[in-house]
Amino acid sequence: MSVIFSILKWLVIIAVALGLAVFAFIQFHPTFGGEPDADSLKKIQNSPHFNGKTFDNLEITNVEIRDGHNAEKPSILEWLSSVTNPPPGKQPAEPLPSEKIDAAKLQNNQFIWLGHSGLLFKMDSKFIVADPVFNRASPIFLGGAPFPMVHSPSVADLPEFIDIVVLSHDHYDHLDYQVMSEIKDRVGHFYVPLGVKAHLQRWGVENSKITEMDWYEQAQQDGLQFTLLPSRHFSGRSLRDRNRTLWGAWAIKSADFSLYFNGDSGYGKHFKEIGEKYGPFNLAFIENGAYNENWAQIHMFPEQSAQAAEEVKAEVVVPIHWAKFDLAYHNWKEPIERFTKAAEDKSYQVATPKIGQIFGADNLPQEKWWRSVQ
Repeated sequence: MSVIFSILKWLVIIAVALGLAVFAFIQFHPTFGGEPDADSLKKIQNSPHFNGKTFDNLEITNVEIRDGHNAEKPSILEWLSSVTNPPPGKQPAEPLPSEKIDAAKLQNNQFIWLGHSGLLFKMDSKFIVADPVFNRASPIFLGGAPFPMVHSPSVADLPEFIDIVVLSHDHYDHLDYQVMSEIKDRVGHFYVPLGVKAHLQRWGVENSKITEMDWYEQAQQDGLQFTLLPSRHFSGRSLRDRNRTLWGAWAIKSADFSLYFNGDSGYGKHFKEIGEKYGPFNLAFIENGAYNENWAQIHMFPEQSAQAAEEVKAEVVVPIHWAKFDLAYHNWKEPIERFTKAAEDKSYQVATPKIGQIFGADNLPQEKWWRSVQ
């Protein structure tokens, strides 16, 4: 009996030690971000989209929902199993075809998809990067690893000096602590939603280099106009900070080009409103992946993404948020196949660049390159 008690005692000690280690990691590791300073807190509290504790979407939104036709919500263990031991087709069985990035070749109004939602582009002779994530889309070693690629994008592929970084929200697959730490001294200015400034400050970004904005706010930088627009989503980097920072989409306009970058969003009335007030757009990057019935109000199905692109009045659409991370239960090719089919009767053109490929309005890539991958 004493042996059993001794074993139980050590199991309890180990469990407590692990619990304390996890708590300390979440509490003190910088990847989880920072707390807003007095100026940021004042802006947050004055926002009409802040309810006194958290930010709200424009329409009632549930992060996790089910309808009567769904099976039980998959458990965390089932999700981990699907990532660590994925069924055939859920992840690519070979490195994805991609092109070696050469940022020096970028011309005005040309773009490079970095995979998932990451972008590198040039407008008004300025290098702009959106949501660059090159590492795991997770704060821990489980899950979120990028798919293998022939040429995997990295910080080294970005220009020596990046004029502007725009961020859509603070989730790990859109805001990479390691990337921000590595590029902070190479960036001229950051444009972020309310509250996200605190994360960058903790990671060493100078306060003067950050502009945080509410929905519908505009900022000018030389010949460029940045407008933060609503999306239907949520935010947070730990278990205790959900919706403490804002999320959103970006309209970026120069004298000769108009861009829409929607970040993450469930389908909603905001797309039509954005199109009517801020459209048309020469090019729109639309979320298209990581969807599921259980979170259908915060991530769109491909058919909804195709409709949203029509409603924002895009002339050319690039579906993003796929082909880099395994963050849902669908096969990795399913989002692009469903999107291209749904877009066949739409008014816009669809561009399907490889990761790393330079493209613009005069050379829209339309190769179905994913079909050559197992």
